[in-house]
Amino acid sequence: MSLMEISQRYTALELREIERHRERLSRDRGCGVGLAEAAADWSAHHAEQWRVERQAHCLQLQCAEINRHKWIRSEQERRDVGHEAVLEWIQKYAATWRQWYEEEHGVM
Repeated sequence: MSLMEISQRYTALELREIERHRERLSRDRGCGVGLAEAAADWSAHHAEQWRVERQAHCLQLQCAEINRHKWIRSEQERRDVGHEAVLEWIQKYAATWRQWYEEEHGVM
């Protein structure tokens, strides 16, 4: 697989993880490992688990942020605003939060 094919197949975050994997493989094997070999090994043995863990981490942080917003809005209105605050957070803040998450927590 060429560098261009690799860069088209994976996201920037996955490419960074593949590069980390390549460094580990090279260190463990005591010789340089190419990017194509590292990408194939990562895809076969680590990609699915990495994606699951990354998604779980993202959802955990997002839920905490939604609950924080719900608590603040409930305190402001002196009642449990419940689902209303969740929808408000999604409409007002979800896109910005996802962008922040990618920048701050892109690679676990």
